[in-house]
Amino acid sequence: MKSIISTYKNYSVTDFTWDEDFIHYCKNNDEADLAFWLKVLEAYPEQEKNMADAKDFILHVKTKDELPSQAQLQNIWQSIQPVLPVQAPTGKLRSLGWLRVAAVLLLMATGGMIAYTIFSRKETITTQYAETRQVELPDHSRITLNANSTIAYNKKWVGTEPREVWLTGEAYFEVNHLHTGNAPVKPGERFIVHANGVDVEVLGTSFNVHNRHDAARITLTSGSIELKFADKKLANILMKPGEMINYSKGLQNVEKKAVNPLLAKAWKEHRLVFDNTSLKEVIQLLKDNYGMEANVANPELWNKKISGTISSDNPDIVIKGLSALLDINIEKTDKTLLLNK
Repeated sequence: MKSIISTYKNYSVTDFTWDEDFIHYCKNNDEADLAFWLKVLEAYPEQEKNMADAKDFILHVKTKDELPSQAQLQNIWQSIQPVLPVQAPTGKLRSLGWLRVAAVLLLMATGGMIAYTIFSRKETITTQYAETRQVELPDHSRITLNANSTIAYNKKWVGTEPREVWLTGEAYFEVNHLHTGNAPVKPGERFIVHANGVDVEVLGTSFNVHNRHDAARITLTSGSIELKFADKKLANILMKPGEMINYSKGLQNVEKKAVNPLLAKAWKEHRLVFDNTSLKEVIQLLKDNYGMEANVANPELWNKKISGTISSDNPDIVIKGLSALLDINIEKTDKTLLLNK
């Protein structure tokens, strides 16, 4: 198992995109697949973004369902090989083979899409640990991007296609309302956020999307949104302000509850707000937003829960605030924390 997992240590986005096992994982809800790829992430957490980008491409790129015959593919490859400088991915292509490469190139030529075509038309914005960023979209909608997060969207929105944003991490959206009157909604008036197996569709509203660790959490602060799941067994959900939906793709579980919508965007105002929050959640937040690993010296500390507010501007202030709220000592060495009584 370890030797298999090590295959993915130096994989690029392209390598993951071509990997048949990874493609199967992205397109199927298989528990064994999920367990394996979680082990890959555990072994190589630095691959999270590459895997997320590849998964996003695999799930949203459409190609024709029918491929040419093997003989046709051989002829295609022989004809395009002299004129097209195709570079193979650095990882293993396994059973894909160059005939499959020729098929993909044919699809591209007849209206299909390949990875570099998609990404060349997209604007990708990424924040570092402890960084937030304001982004204005082509339609003048606004996004506040939380730390260690990435959004991607087409560089030009022409008005005939839905406005689409792909998110990994966390972001707060303030969507420009384009639809007016009682006429049917036009495609260009739709606004869709893609987040880990769930599409958040809105007309004009404000909401927060947290998309990490194979789970999505959506909180609506104003307006209305509809959630559409990649898993067609799950019904669409219409959300009202003050509602939060937790969706775990791996568990195929949807949870709805009422929340204070102002708390969902507290991070946007550089505040961390805890409401009976477990130590496990706190440690995960430190890792996600600041890149810090935490070790707990005393097992009984896992029972700790905290409530309170801390300024999130400075990681050192966050650590001091958590130490006070938890009533424990926190020692910092580089990016590692030791929590002790």
